[in-house]
Amino acid sequence: MEDAPTPTSKLPTGLVTWTTLLGHWTDLVKAGEGLKRSDDDDDRAWRESIPEVIRLQAITFALAELDRVEGPDRGLARDRAAIGVEEASSRLDTLWSGVSMPEALLEIASDASLALEAAVYAGLQWIRWRGPGRLEMPEIDLEAAGTAGTLACAQPGTILLPGQPVAWWTEREPPRELVGAGFEFEAGPAVQIYRRLDDAGRAIGDLIAPLADLPVGLPILVPISLDGVPIGRFTVDRDRWLASNRRAFEAVEGDYEVVCEPGASPTPDQ
Repeated sequence: MEDAPTPTSKLPTGLVTWTTLLGHWTDLVKAGEGLKRSDDDDDRAWRESIPEVIRLQAITFALAELDRVEGPDRGLARDRAAIGVEEASSRLDTLWSGVSMPEALLEIASDASLALEAAVYAGLQWIRWRGPGRLEMPEIDLEAAGTAGTLACAQPGTILLPGQPVAWWTEREPPRELVGAGFEFEAGPAVQIYRRLDDAGRAIGDLIAPLADLPVGLPILVPISLDGVPIGRFTVDRDRWLASNRRAFEAVEGDYEVVCEPGASPTPDQ
């Protein structure tokens, strides 16, 4: 995806509506330098593509700032963005029917679709265990927690080290069992924790990675809901899982290093 245009007007501070955010980026894209094109491209198709290009780029850049929109309004914003992406992409397909669409336009349409997929995690918060000592993940009442918004959470009975995310969530309330002493909230990306075990089943290291990566290891965080849709559940009794985790840590002296892949660290304050 190309870099966002340099702002020429200031967006109001604090929360804004989707209409305001999209309008802001539409103005910036219109004021940009425009697309580079080949001399061989169809003039008519290219001219008629410009409004759709502006629409797609504005949606892409606005979705990257969706956390500026109040949580309860983000779902509607994503729905409106999805309609915009579908309409603009369909219009481009029609304009370039029978000929090869320029690579630049294909990339712009793809960027908008990817931004829409990522927007479900806007405003995401980690629940991080700060200690002291290791955490033995408590029982989580998923029925009380509900399926609103997006939530991933470690299986109850999992042993986690200080500094690790034990859950992440957005557009909902956090599980009540993970609020209080030892827990803290921090903005961060959607991640998975992969635990490496040796041949004897002993824990030897954890890797925190973006969801798109699939390194070797036992996934620790269980996806529970995505944008209000239930997608997973805990599958092991807490006592049984805790006993298995304790065996995995019996020979572990101290706390081993937890590695964060690029793109898997908490989001710095802006």
